[in-house]
Amino acid sequence: LVQNPDIIATVAKRAAKPMVVGFAAETEQLLKHARAKLERKGLDMIVANDVSRADIGFGADANEAVLLSRDQEIELGKCSKGQLARHLIKLFAQQLKPAG
Repeated sequence: LVQNPDIIATVAKRAAKPMVVGFAAETEQLLKHARAKLERKGLDMIVANDVSRADIGFGADANEAVLLSRDQEIELGKCSKGQLARHLIKLFAQQLKPAG
């Protein structure tokens, strides 16, 4: 086996980096593991979801997630995957708006 390069961590280290958002599919200690990944990889935000649940995520029509940044934690309740995607896009867009 050959280890794959960590593309997201490489992008996050660039001097002129874009906003970098990662995803954490976790089975336990969701927030602890997601926050550690956010810090370790130098991400701006991370979307964490619990993949141990049968009613959300892989193979289900719905999902539920928590959006983490260095200073925020936003719970995104259970909804369709399409609704969740639209909500995430709005939150990402808010972060890209210039201050003022």
